[in-house]
Amino acid sequence: MRGEATAENGVTGVAGVTATPVLRLKPQQLRQLRPLRLEDGNGEKSAKQGVTSPVTAPFADDLDAIEERAAMAADSVPACYLDAWARLQCQRPPSVAESDWRQAIDDAGRFLDAWGAEVADAEWTPGELFQVTTGLVWRLAGERVETAGADHVRLSDGRTIKRGK
Repeated sequence: MRGEATAENGVTGVAGVTATPVLRLKPQQLRQLRPLRLEDGNGEKSAKQGVTSPVTAPFADDLDAIEERAAMAADSVPACYLDAWARLQCQRPPSVAESDWRQAIDDAGRFLDAWGAEVADAEWTPGELFQVTTGLVWRLAGERVETAGADHVRLSDGRTIKRGK
């Protein structure tokens, strides 16, 4: 069976050479998501009538870039936000202007550096932070976060953004 092969002739005196190889899966946050399926008017899903590929599944180069970005940020970004953070950097939403997307990337990086651990402890979801246009990083618009709590953040311009609103 795959992953269970053992060496026929082991090397004596060397630990681990004859041990059974172990296959390890990528962490959940680095696995590829399943492509979306288009629902027709009857509410049925059809794999043959999928949404166009640039929307549903990133190109192979994008997948590699997303995985690479997530790996580079693994030491500084809480694990629960790694995939969303990497995707934000690699995939501009079609409905968002280039300048707004770049601003969101910059704002997200500064926010995660300063407050990532605190909001992860408060169990803010990736959607609450990264959801296109409604997520926190899209609403910062270049302002710095002065305080982050369990249910809101206060910005340097005096605005308060409530969680999930």
